[in-house]
Amino acid sequence: MARGPDSGYAWLVAVASVALASVGGGSYFLIAVAMQPIAAEFEIGTGPLSLAYSMAMLGMGFGGIAAGAIADRRGVVWTAVIGVLGVAAGAYAVSGSESSTGLVLTYGVAFGLLGNAAFVTPLYANITRWFARHRGLAVAIVASSQALGGTYWPPIYRWAIDQWGWRATYEGYALAVLLIGLPLCLVFRQPPPEAPVVAGDAAHDDEKPVFGLAPNFVLGLLCLAIIGCCIAMSMPMVHLVNHAQHLDVGATRATLMLSLLMAVSGIARLSWGAVMDRIGALQTLFITSALQATALAMMAVATTELSLFAVAVFFGLGFGGLLPCYPVVLRDYFPLAGLGWRVGMVVAFGTIGMALGPPIAGGVFDQTGSYGMGFGVGVAANVGNLVIIGALNLRRRRDLALPQPA
Repeated sequence: MARGPDSGYAWLVAVASVALASVGGGSYFLIAVAMQPIAAEFEIGTGPLSLAYSMAMLGMGFGGIAAGAIADRRGVVWTAVIGVLGVAAGAYAVSGSESSTGLVLTYGVAFGLLGNAAFVTPLYANITRWFARHRGLAVAIVASSQALGGTYWPPIYRWAIDQWGWRATYEGYALAVLLIGLPLCLVFRQPPPEAPVVAGDAAHDDEKPVFGLAPNFVLGLLCLAIIGCCIAMSMPMVHLVNHAQHLDVGATRATLMLSLLMAVSGIARLSWGAVMDRIGALQTLFITSALQATALAMMAVATTELSLFAVAVFFGLGFGGLLPCYPVVLRDYFPLAGLGWRVGMVVAFGTIGMALGPPIAGGVFDQTGSYGMGFGVGVAANVGNLVIIGALNLRRRRDLALPQPA
């Protein structure tokens, strides 16, 4: 099989990446589905228990910077193996947790720092090196792992929890991660090819301005922007099931609602990847962020099962296109040298947003008995993202209008 850019092997790497990340990312959806029985057993509210998700996100983000450096030196196969072992060990440890504190710490260290940190930054950076002509679509495929995992894991978890309880479900998940994840790691033994520079690639000059601004300043703006969209993004992912149940939707249908949201986001993500290859990642980022903000505002006021299902579909449509845009923006406008740490930095700040969103929404719910005001905070954070990305788009258009040097 040919192993150059955009080759058959490149697509195999993309498929293996999305499969591995969807298996490892299942830990996030397990806490969402098992939130009520765990909270009941430990006699705590949903706000404190949401910290498990938050700690995993923070561990994944900042661990991803180190994982990216390891992948640059040793190859993605090593970080992939570490990730599989970390998630499996974490799931087994959670199954024996005696307190919510131990569960939250396990999520941060095993699922985040050692586990999913290996499935985001290294795989994102790696896949951009395997593709030139279809880079946007390839990154979108890998980024769809979250949507894929969110589609098939929740119904499995719901069935397993109903049959055997949440502890046995975590044990079964640990075994599944080992049996599925370790064989997938073998695909990454082949290093990526030296990709040719194509139209839109950034020059290999760390001092060259980006949109007329210092590169590190623009990088800082992207880090700030992703916090805003991820605060909004994370709220329904953790609290939609509980929000729907609070509005008298049955547990099975509430879980189906989350699966539908994630399924739509996965399909939309592939479509947005193709859009990126046509209109550019920065423009696509603004459009999808606007759709997500609108959908979350609608979710805050939806009160019926039918309206919640409709809003879940709309939210998935916007949310699905957001995350793949950031690595492609970095690949297109920044130097290729240092791509790994830049992707890791932006992802790390994204996880700050992902970590903040669920406790905000859960804390508001515990105080008011409603998610409306909490989701409103998410909308405000998302608007902040739109302001930054909109400003960068305006500067990009200005740069395109300026005469180019001969």
